[in-house]
Amino acid sequence: MWQPNQFKEYIPRQTTRAETLFYYGIFAILLAFTMPWLKESFAPTGDTLDVSWAWMLGYGLQHHLQWGKSILFTYGPLGFLASPYFYSDHILWAMAALVRLTSWITFGLGFAMILNRLRPAIRIFPRFALPVVIAWLIGASLVDLATQAAFIGILLLVLALGDKSKKLATISLLVAGIILAFGSLVKSTSLIIAFFILCVYPLLWWYAQPQKQKLVLSLLPLLSFVISFCALWAFAGQDIVHLPAYIQGTLAIASGYTPAMSIHGKGLQTAAALIILFLFIIATFMLLFKKERTRLAQSIILGVMVFWAWKEGFTRHDPGFGGHAMAFFGTALLVAAVGLVLFSEESQRSIVINVAGIYLLALTFALLPGASAFSANEIDNYSNFASLVSSKAHREAQQHEETSAIASQFHLKPALLSAVKNHSVNIIPWNLMMAQGYHMDLVASPVFQAYSVYTPYLDHLNAQQIYEEKSADKAIYTFASIDGRYPIFDEPATFRALLTCYKTQYAGNPYTVLTRSQCVKPKLTPVDGKLNSHFNQWMSVPEHSSYVNIGVQTTVTGHIINMLYKPNQIHILFRLSDGAIKGPYRFIYPLGDDGLFVKYFINGQHDANRLFAKNATGLQRISAFKLTTANSSLDYSKAFYIRFFTTNPPYRWKVAQLPLPSRLVAQIENNMEYTKAWDELSGIYFARPDLQKAFPLNSSASYKELLQWAGVTVPAADPAAVRLRPFQAAYKSMLGRLK
Repeated sequence: MWQPNQFKEYIPRQTTRAETLFYYGIFAILLAFTMPWLKESFAPTGDTLDVSWAWMLGYGLQHHLQWGKSILFTYGPLGFLASPYFYSDHILWAMAALVRLTSWITFGLGFAMILNRLRPAIRIFPRFALPVVIAWLIGASLVDLATQAAFIGILLLVLALGDKSKKLATISLLVAGIILAFGSLVKSTSLIIAFFILCVYPLLWWYAQPQKQKLVLSLLPLLSFVISFCALWAFAGQDIVHLPAYIQGTLAIASGYTPAMSIHGKGLQTAAALIILFLFIIATFMLLFKKERTRLAQSIILGVMVFWAWKEGFTRHDPGFGGHAMAFFGTALLVAAVGLVLFSEESQRSIVINVAGIYLLALTFALLPGASAFSANEIDNYSNFASLVSSKAHREAQQHEETSAIASQFHLKPALLSAVKNHSVNIIPWNLMMAQGYHMDLVASPVFQAYSVYTPYLDHLNAQQIYEEKSADKAIYTFASIDGRYPIFDEPATFRALLTCYKTQYAGNPYTVLTRSQCVKPKLTPVDGKLNSHFNQWMSVPEHSSYVNIGVQTTVTGHIINMLYKPNQIHILFRLSDGAIKGPYRFIYPLGDDGLFVKYFINGQHDANRLFAKNATGLQRISAFKLTTANSSLDYSKAFYIRFFTTNPPYRWKVAQLPLPSRLVAQIENNMEYTKAWDELSGIYFARPDLQKAFPLNSSASYKELLQWAGVTVPAADPAAVRLRPFQAAYKSMLGRLK
């Protein structure tokens, strides 16, 4: 009787006509009934964030940008192949479309490979073969190109462990290395998991079959991977000297992704995923107890794939029932399909019944709501692709339509375009594809989407571009972020470089044009020594500080949670000079040591415009801040350090001055202490709407009332009291002259 936890040895068998029909039938099913869409458009779209990074992947390759040096993201030099967007370089689109088509054919091969080992009797086909087909077809439709490549590569490694034929095993191992190298250049973070599996594989090979095959065979996939990776790297126009920087950047992205991008979704999905992981672990331990060495080694390799899918799917667990989490369930279904076949010891078969059942099931799946149906839309998919490939006129018309749609997506004003003119331009934080819509000369930051700057290494890579004068002449800036973050803190060192080297030229909303000016990289000078603080504790910001380092440290438990799942989020709240509380904002703690701007609170696009104009009029000072988290004792150390800084040379902020009453002109202009007192009162007044309403300054009496408030009656609890106290004698003297 069939047991789901048993494996069977590979039994070679002769190919029959029915089996040949079976192979071709599988290809036809996957191609015709689960056909991916072969052309996607950048605009119009409701979400410009994701399509902009996809657009940038094609732009980077088209303009020969070097990954690791000039461009860095979670996707690599071949990342444009992940989705067949209609790039302005039509060769890239055609390659992406053909690769997507090829990936489905490759998945058909994988399907045929595992079903080739499936020989259920007619009586058990409905409860055994059909679940395999369902798992494969649905799973394949839920995973992306990089996961498909990784899965096929890992599947070949798994099958090679059980192959008796040395020739067949050698071919499988060589092809596995090639496919894993390809996937690692599509999605850069796949490089880590692929390299890990290939390094561990010789140990599993030795454990699984110490006397069957030579150990040297187990090194073939690693050798094949390295050679193929370097060859594909060169094919993508990348210089080998930048490969170390690419690897270093990939490690930085992987290390910072979880604390920066983790979000929580449906608890039901998480519970279902945990049950799947638990069952997989139980099945693996059963193999260990039964001393099934080959099967255990195969299970461990598949387990690495499942864990990788778990991290990718549930680190950024999108709300609803779609998104990243579905990729985990797709991978789990694929692994289940492979496991059901490998664990089976059934020897009887009925190929005709199997093929007929598979065809019937595939046709049913194709007609389900939400699945790709062989309908008028599917026919359009084929015909549109063929027409675009064969007709230059059709491609040019499609290109004009794409570019016009992108321009219409953003509706940039003529004054903004006039400010940019023909200068090179960067677009911050992410709407990069507007460069195509308005034919701009784009010079993007290396980490080209601000929210993706997860670690200090990535932050300083962007800042370095500005200080080395390799950045764009102009920057189109939007005050925005994701996941409830405070935009100023997304890339602190880069923001400091922008604030130092750029100034407002065109103040708009939501798009502002910044223009580059001469600058010197500022040095951060400590205001005080290191201070200790705790979660949920307000920390006052010293008067003359502009930046702060916040050194939050994770505990050993926190590191483990970070590796296996995701830590609790940290949030930051601000108390302003008028006593208002702002926040909470998502706080990305790995960037806490990069110098966070805390002199003024920026509440929106208009405040950002004034800040980059170095005009602090109306900007609220941050008087204190505090960090909060759900469970600091578990994930993070209870105490963390804080250090405040000022800049050298200091920023010269413009602040609107209160008009001087005639009786006070000589006294204030000829006395430095009185000048400072008047400047301080001016800054507080223009940042406080309540003061402007209480003291409209339309008569000498209102000036007297304001000075009376500043020098005598200001409550001790008022946030401005600390700033006014050193000058109270001066305010009383001014008040005396007005009486």
